[in-house]
Amino acid sequence: MRLIALIAVLFGLAACATHPGKVDHVRFAADARPASARTQAGVLRGVEGDGVRAFLGVPFARPPVGERRWRAPEPAEPWSGVRDATRIGADCTQAIGRRAILGGGGGIVVGSEDCLYLNVYAPAGEGGAKPVMVYVPGGAFTVGSGANYDPTRLAREQDRVVVTLNYRLGALGWLAHPGFQADGEGFGGNFGLMDQLAALKWARENIGAFGGDPADVTLFAESAGAWTACYLMTAPAARGLFQRVILQSGGCLEPSSLVSAQAAAESGPAFAARLGCEGEDAVDCLRALPAWRLSRAASLRAGINGPGSWGPVHTDATVPESPAVAIAEGRFTRVPAIIGTNLDEGRLFANEVKDLDRYQKETVWMYGDVGPRVLERYPVGEDGPAYAIAANFTAQRFACPSQALRRQMSKYAPVWAYEFADRDAPFRLPVWLVGLDLGAYHASELAYVFGTSWVFADPARFTPEQAALSARMRGLWADFGHRDFGADWPRIEDAGPVRVFAPEGDRLDRTFFERHQCAFWDGTPFGAVAP
Repeated sequence: MRLIALIAVLFGLAACATHPGKVDHVRFAADARPASARTQAGVLRGVEGDGVRAFLGVPFARPPVGERRWRAPEPAEPWSGVRDATRIGADCTQAIGRRAILGGGGGIVVGSEDCLYLNVYAPAGEGGAKPVMVYVPGGAFTVGSGANYDPTRLAREQDRVVVTLNYRLGALGWLAHPGFQADGEGFGGNFGLMDQLAALKWARENIGAFGGDPADVTLFAESAGAWTACYLMTAPAARGLFQRVILQSGGCLEPSSLVSAQAAAESGPAFAARLGCEGEDAVDCLRALPAWRLSRAASLRAGINGPGSWGPVHTDATVPESPAVAIAEGRFTRVPAIIGTNLDEGRLFANEVKDLDRYQKETVWMYGDVGPRVLERYPVGEDGPAYAIAANFTAQRFACPSQALRRQMSKYAPVWAYEFADRDAPFRLPVWLVGLDLGAYHASELAYVFGTSWVFADPARFTPEQAALSARMRGLWADFGHRDFGADWPRIEDAGPVRVFAPEGDRLDRTFFERHQCAFWDGTPFGAVAP
């Protein structure tokens, strides 16, 4: 959907604001004192305070600059002495703008190519072998960073070691080009995914130094991060790097986002030509360009939002076949999974649809010949056209692909389903400015899972009931794989049940498929890919 100005504003604020992952409440706590950890690359000096040990800006790979641009990440360079780990590393280069966030080019560029850093948050003290949670952030594969989140409540209250990470974004992370084959990297297109793999391998090799158990890792991820986590499940190199997975709003079976490396590479020469790089030396020319020019360049390949966006690819050395095929036929890492979505995902993207004419044009733009059927299926009600387009976008892009993913994966591994349904979830901007009631919008569950403030929401605005919901969700996410959820949350069998998270009390629901009209979407080319 092209209606993205609201998110661009918020991520613009995030780029200019203090990152919550800097955890000033730890670094400058009254009881703050140095903490140390010895990794394979060298000794780190972090900080302990406010019940948490934090190690920030830890390199997990060499900077992907110069000749290492568009190459697989290499292990971090060892250092001598003690390396300071009390400050976050740079965000990966990213363009902030209305079109840029979807891959359409332009925007204000922030961040650095020297960005392959992660952050580790652990409970205070020296206890060892604690469960580990590794979080992969979202952001449409164009924006975001691990430091946009503060996981200290998960660390302190749930006794977990939590890792957040960066990965390459935009063209620097997801460009594919036939010329990359000369480097032995195939067509490319998965450099950001390779970064995530490198971070997980780093955790396996080093997390014990922070009190974590490398054989007890929960991979959890949201939006674009969940899309890649789904791809990681089908990547042979990821086997053994995590023991369970939580996919939040990551509909990786959505058909327009499933792109082969070779198909993505077909537009590579045209992308390069727009930047003045042609002929046999095109890749060398691209490597010589400043990162900001590449970050501002529009995508010409298909990705997470269809044509003109970025995202992971399949049928390459990292992801050998389409995730849809691999999952349907059981060729994936068969670990327990929680897979869920939010009730009103699409409302975050719909604030510019203010009249019927815009609704009709946007719907036909998104769905082509199927557009008239979608308009008939989702008529404009009293709330207005923004709510109608949000409902169809929620179903087609998130709800139905996630339901299909649950059904496919549950044939081979235990799967639990959820829907986050707090329609009073807090949001930074007032309704009069946003233009509609966002309800349980895309990413609204993150303030509940982390229990800490971030760019979209501040838990200080929670009601007592919302605070209790947040505590339930934090406990469930942290305890996943460590206790039986029992009758309160049974694993799914075929279509359900789905646990609906709400402040007034959670419930089990078996109407998810019908409520989101998934049968309708399955009868169109825009239905979830399920061989």
